Amino acid sequence: MKRSILMAAVSALATMLALPAQSERLQGLVPSTVASPDGLTIAVVESGETSGRPILFVHGFSQSAAAWRRQMLSDLGDTHHMIALDLRGHGYSSKPDAPERYAASKLWADDIAAVIDAKGLNDVVLVGWSYGGLPVLDYVREHGQDKLSALVFVATGYNLDLRPPEAGGPELVLGPGVLENTGPMAGIPAGPPGADLDGCGAAGTCDAFERQLAGTKRFLDMVPGEPLAGDLAAEALAYNMQTPTYVRRAMVIDRFELGGPLDHSPTLGEVRVPVLFIHGTKDQHVLPRSTEIMQELVDAGGGTSSRIIYDGIGHAPFIEDVARFNRDLGSFVSSL
Repeated sequence: MKRSILMAAVSALATMLALPAQSERLQGLVPSTVASPDGLTIAVVESGETSGRPILFVHGFSQSAAAWRRQMLSDLGDTHHMIALDLRGHGYSSKPDAPERYAASKLWADDIAAVIDAKGLNDVVLVGWSYGGLPVLDYVREHGQDKLSALVFVATGYNLDLRPPEAGGPELVLGPGVLENTGPMAGIPAGPPGADLDGCGAAGTCDAFERQLAGTKRFLDMVPGEPLAGDLAAEALAYNMQTPTYVRRAMVIDRFELGGPLDHSPTLGEVRVPVLFIHGTKDQHVLPRSTEIMQELVDAGGGTSSRIIYDGIGHAPFIEDVARFNRDLGSFVSSL
C-alpha cells in the first residue's frame, strides 16, 4: 500500500513538473532562445504574470528587445505575460550574412510563430513598432489570426516599396530620419537607389565604421520629439550597434530587390481582431500619415480600430512617455 501511494505521488509530481506554470510572476527579465524553422536562434525575454494575457513586443529596424525594457519591467507585468524577441539579425539572435535569409516575408512571420508556439501562447496581443509592423503583418498574412486577440501598431508602416510614387510606388510616409540615415547605417550610398548623396560611393568609404556610427547616432537623435537623457541615448546606441551593416542593408535594399515590392494593404483589410494605433505628432521617421492610412484600410475592410495621437512626441512613444504609453496599452488590453 505504501509503495502504491509513493508511486502515485511520484507520478503526480512528474505530471505537474511537465506542465507549464499556471500562475507565476516572473521577476526581472527571463532570457531563453527559440529555434526558427530555417535553423536560426531567436533570442527571447519574458517577464510578468505567466497566466495573464500574453503581450508580444516586436521591435523596429536596428533595435532589439531591450527597447521594450520600460514595458517589460513595469506594472503591466502584474496582470500580463510580457514577451519580447530579438528579430533575426538583431540583439542576441542569429545574424546570418546571406541576404536571402532576410528577403521573404515568411521568414519573419515564421520567427514570430516559432516564439508563439514554443511558449504555448494564445490570445496574443502583438505589438509592432516602426519596421516591426512589417513582421507583425507578415505573421497575420502567413499564419492568420486564430492565436491573436489584438494588434497594436506603434509609429509603424505597412509596405516596403522603394519605388517613387511617380513610378508606381506608394504615398511616401517615411521621414528624414529614415531617408537621410539608412544609407550610412547600412554601409551603402545615402539617398534613394542609384543616388550617392554624400559621395561615399565615389570615394569608396561607404563601409567606414565612422560613417556607420555617425549615421546611427543621427538616426537615434531624430527619434524623440525632445532629446533623451544621456543614459537613455547611450543605451539605445549600444543595442543599435549590435545590428551589422549587412543586416540593415538586407532588411531594406536586399529585401526589396530579392522579394519585390511588399504591400500589406490587403492584409490590413482582412484584420478582424481589434487594432490600436499609436503615433507621435513629431515623428521624423515614419510620418503620422502612415497609421492614418493603416486605420483607413482596417476600417474599410470591416475591422475595428482606434488611434491615439501623442502631441509633441516623436518616433518612440513608449520611451518618451512611458507612463502614458503603458496606461494606454494596459487599458486597451484590459478591454479585450
